[in-house]
Amino acid sequence: MPISEPCAEELDRILRYLDGELAEPLCRELERHLAECPRCHTVFHTLRRTIELCRRYGRIPMPEEARERLLEAMRRAEAAEGHERP
Repeated sequence: MPISEPCAEELDRILRYLDGELAEPLCRELERHLAECPRCHTVFHTLRRTIELCRRYGRIPMPEEARERLLEAMRRAEAAEGHERP
């Protein structure tokens, strides 16, 4: 689910909030926005859960075959969006 233009600026606030780096008044402002915006609410909770899982399980080695398939899928997605990598 892509983030809509008006909410794109909220992503930086969400990341700083999750890192504990957002000033208190901005935290309250973001919390109000999250209560009103289902898309940002979903992004916030998905990122928070991802961070929790990464902290809990740490780095788990990915099998080489799976890694190659993932990289190829990412290359195809970037090429389709016009963001080809060298």
